[in-house]
Amino acid sequence: MRLRGRRLTMVLTIVLLVVLGGGASAAWALGRTRGTPMPAGYSAGPTVDETVQLSGTAHEHPRAADVQLTLQRYFDAINRRDFDAWLTSVAADQSVNQTADEWSHEYSTTVDSNLVVATIQDDPLRARLMFTSEQDVAFAPKGLPATCINWDLTYLLTDRDGVLVLSGIDPSTQSMVACR
Repeated sequence: MRLRGRRLTMVLTIVLLVVLGGGASAAWALGRTRGTPMPAGYSAGPTVDETVQLSGTAHEHPRAADVQLTLQRYFDAINRRDFDAWLTSVAADQSVNQTADEWSHEYSTTVDSNLVVATIQDDPLRARLMFTSEQDVAFAPKGLPATCINWDLTYLLTDRDGVLVLSGIDPSTQSMVACR
């Protein structure tokens, strides 16, 4: 069947509307996940401060204190090389494939600092966190072999026996760049 005239115009118009609608939806979704700028005063890069800080926006969330405590436990465990403490800060499915020896080796040179929670959102509970990690280049992500990386991640959180734990990272909202 060949399309001509009005039928061709109508089909092309519908295709164009579908493409534009999809693009608009994708742009809205991306803007929703990355639309929040870095908190005022945040400067990427390593610091001596290993304390999880809350932006003004994040501080307003009803579970802000729980989220901050959970993230602090998680990063303290990494910075102190404490596998058992790390286990208490993550959901079971996050630790099931990690032995203490593997985990200790992978984080043996890591120091995370300059930790700032930009936003906390619900459904599911998640926290956007910016931080800097320093590590031996051998332990850096394969796609970014650097000794210093600025991260912008969104952690998913869930309740486990009345305690908030990290249940994963939203892969659609992560970015990393080498420190300058």
